Amino acid sequence: MPGKRETQKENRREELLRAAMELFIKKGFDLTTVEDITRAANVAKGTFYNFFPKKEDVLLYFLDKEFSKSINEIQRKMPLTSTISEKIELLITTYIKYIFPNKEFSAVLIKERVINLGTGSNRNELDLMRELAVLFDEAKQRGEIRGDIESGHLAEMVFAIYTMYVIYWTNGFIKTKKQCIERIREVSQLMLQGVARKPRP
Repeated sequence: MPGKRETQKENRREELLRAAMELFIKKGFDLTTVEDITRAANVAKGTFYNFFPKKEDVLLYFLDKEFSKSINEIQRKMPLTSTISEKIELLITTYIKYIFPNKEFSAVLIKERVINLGTGSNRNELDLMRELAVLFDEAKQRGEIRGDIESGHLAEMVFAIYTMYVIYWTNGFIKTKKQCIERIREVSQLMLQGVARKPRP
């Protein structure tokens, strides 16, 4: 159980995170300074650097924290699923639930992270891709999908669908998070139908 000092440190980190999120939504990531964040959190500027080496690390901390929550929920619910469609839906909807809490902050997050997609700098992106690839490997072992398609390529396809529709939502092309999830589900189903094993005559 964390002691009083550790609890105080964690509370201060959360205060900085909340202040930063509000400012990122209001002013945008680029126009928000460390001074803005510390002023809003009512702490000295040096306090910020006790927790975050740079401004971008606030977003990484948020992602790590919410990613951990997502993993816990996925691990708890995954045994209740059976098909590859159900497993992918659980994975994607849980990530959207935690990592994209609302349209305003999600727009900031997407803008800052999309430019780094594929660079290997986003460990959460890499973890999601690995998890998707594992799900496809398991589906092959069950004979649910064709075994001649690279699982990593299938993971990339689902990740691309996921990313595209989250962007559509944050840009207003899709109006609600619920509609975003429904579109991801629908298009992922179409993709999976294309790789489903044909029943033998």
